[in-house]
Amino acid sequence: MLTPLEKVAVFLMIAGVEKGRGIIALMDDSEIKAVVPAIRRLTAVSREMQASVAAEFAELGYEDDMSPSAALTVIRVLFDGRKIRGR
Repeated sequence: MLTPLEKVAVFLMIAGVEKGRGIIALMDDSEIKAVVPAIRRLTAVSREMQASVAAEFAELGYEDDMSPSAALTVIRVLFDGRKIRGR
């Protein structure tokens, strides 16, 4: 089972480089310091895990055509609407 931070890392990876960069650009320094190492720790992410994370974000309200700021709001739902934090 993935932690919320790991889910964010997987989500940013599957969202694609451009969208991921746009979302990360809106994060504050503490969020970036939590997320970037989590992304770097990702090794192989199975298709099943990618599909599971994508489905969970869709349930939270994420849509592919969302702006980066709206996507970041959805991401923060995993942290009870607060800023992203490390373990």
